[in-house]
Amino acid sequence: MRIIKHGDVNRLRQIKRFECKSCGCIFEADNKEYKHEYSQREACGWYSVQCPTCDKYVTVDDNKI
Repeated sequence: MRIIKHGDVNRLRQIKRFECKSCGCIFEADNKEYKHEYSQREACGWYSVQCPTCDKYVTVDDNKI
């Protein structure tokens, strides 16, 4: 294989911003830390991650990010 142009691996990281409603912590997480979930029944998706301060789950609708 011959590489014509090297890719940028930082483009693979998809960083999202979250805000915990419980403790007020605002933090960013990349796609290795959060999960993207989807409900066919409700026809909607969301991102979920655990808050680093209070350990509660924080969710954000995927159309708001």
